[in-house]
Amino acid sequence: MELWTLMQLLLLGTQLGAGQGQGDELSSEEERKALMLKHLQEVLELSEMTDQEVAQEVVLTEVKEPDGKEKLDGETKKEEVEEQVVQPTQPGLASTAAPSEEEDSFTYVLSRLNSLEAAVHRLNVQFYHMDVRVSQFSQDLAELKGGLAQTSESLASLNEVATHNQKELGRIDGCLRGRRTQTKCFLIFKHFETYDVAQKLCEARGGQLAMPADDTELTVLRRYLYDAFQPYNWPSWVGIHDRRSEGLWLFENGQRVSVFDWYRDHLVTQPNGGTRENCVSLSSDDGKWWDNDCERRMYYICEYRL
Repeated sequence: MELWTLMQLLLLGTQLGAGQGQGDELSSEEERKALMLKHLQEVLELSEMTDQEVAQEVVLTEVKEPDGKEKLDGETKKEEVEEQVVQPTQPGLASTAAPSEEEDSFTYVLSRLNSLEAAVHRLNVQFYHMDVRVSQFSQDLAELKGGLAQTSESLASLNEVATHNQKELGRIDGCLRGRRTQTKCFLIFKHFETYDVAQKLCEARGGQLAMPADDTELTVLRRYLYDAFQPYNWPSWVGIHDRRSEGLWLFENGQRVSVFDWYRDHLVTQPNGGTRENCVSLSSDDGKWWDNDCERRMYYICEYRL
């Protein structure tokens, strides 16, 4: 039997049920549905249908139009009904969304971990290159330090040679410009210096402050001073002092003085400075010895060994 014939029969049964309900004043919707179902079973000779199938047939009948075409909204209603029918029979579908979301979250976490692992790998590579560069720099620095040490040694050697040469040149200059004895050369420096500074300057030139050890050397110094400063009297430092012990006169080389030529007259007797005057100078007019304060600034005489 065609679908349209079936739908007409279904509508007829509905009208009959409604008319009978008005006539008989049925009290419930269940009775009308039972009556409809009975008429359908008689016409179609079908077995009893479930309530769910009856509801589907009713919906399909209502969405039909007289021209036999279904409305667009009828299709939507049919889909909604089918969803409503299917959903109760498949309870597992409602729980499929949650696992899907969990899988997405797990995938996102894994992707982030992979990104972090890649970043850590890149950092390790950069640290490795930095370690290589630091090692290279350390090696270069060690080489520079080695070169600097060699340069320092060379400079020390050069300074030693320069000092030696300076002393040799000073000694030669002193003997060329000064006065000679059998074993020494004396040279007067007309620069005002303290006793200690004068001694250092003489040492830098390869000599020491003059140390007349006998009468012959005293005679040479006396004549040399007179010729250099006449007609004036300019005292000059020589290498004699008693700073180690008062009254114990020593040369700069530590030897004890055995020949003296102190100035004496009826007014002054040298030495007379006590602990205040501990260094000896020679006057240029007569070559006599005077004790003076070692911090006094005056000319000085250096001696050089031949």
